[in-house]
Amino acid sequence: MGYIAVRTGDFRLAYRLLLEFKKRKIRCIQLLPSNPVPSNVAAWIGSPSEVLLSGDSLGIPATLDTFQHSVEQAVHRIRCIGPIRLLVFGVDPGPRPGIAWVGDGLTIGKAQLECVDDTVDSIMRISQAIEHESLIIRVGNGSKTIANRIINTCVVRGLLVQKVNEERTSVGVPRHAHSSAAIRIAHLQGNPIKQKQRVRPTNGEIRDIQRRSRRHSLGRTTIPSTLARAVAMGRLTLDDAIRCHIGDYNDSIGNI
Repeated sequence: MGYIAVRTGDFRLAYRLLLEFKKRKIRCIQLLPSNPVPSNVAAWIGSPSEVLLSGDSLGIPATLDTFQHSVEQAVHRIRCIGPIRLLVFGVDPGPRPGIAWVGDGLTIGKAQLECVDDTVDSIMRISQAIEHESLIIRVGNGSKTIANRIINTCVVRGLLVQKVNEERTSVGVPRHAHSSAAIRIAHLQGNPIKQKQRVRPTNGEIRDIQRRSRRHSLGRTTIPSTLARAVAMGRLTLDDAIRCHIGDYNDSIGNI
């Protein structure tokens, strides 16, 4: 396995790339565009113009908007040889979903997301960076409402999606380690889903969102169940629901 190098004169881009590799705990080296590429470097990332001018097939272009996609390409290049036959994504649903991606049975990566509505977009961005023949998305059933929202997005986009029984995926996994649970979900066979699922928040899910609204607003308010239901169904963000209830709570907090 070779090294990854950040080789660019764009210091903002270099900073973003190095920070991303550090977050992923992936070792890399930093080079200037004038430095030769060492023989043990399997891939390097630079600006589009730097990669184009180099004429080097090891170069991967990146911008401030696409650097995460470029990092995924570089990681895939050093970890895998040739195209993947079956790329599987596991999703542990929750307010901050965990995702993991597995290529032909080998775990390639994992991440924890900050927003439910970004889940499928994040999966598609990652999958575009990995050469593969077929794609399956496996969603755990632990948080039914959120799971069904993610499944419905997959169905609308024509993606192959399965619902996985999560009962045994959290055994031995620390609480809130959603990305680790997502790895286990990715390795389990699920039931294929071809039709949109009904999204009906439970009373427990609504109470949990109300609890989160109080914590998120630093104790200023607890949103009513009607707004909590809208958040659960993806019609409002938690910030929007709090704002609807008490106005611009950020200004209110700043005046405390």
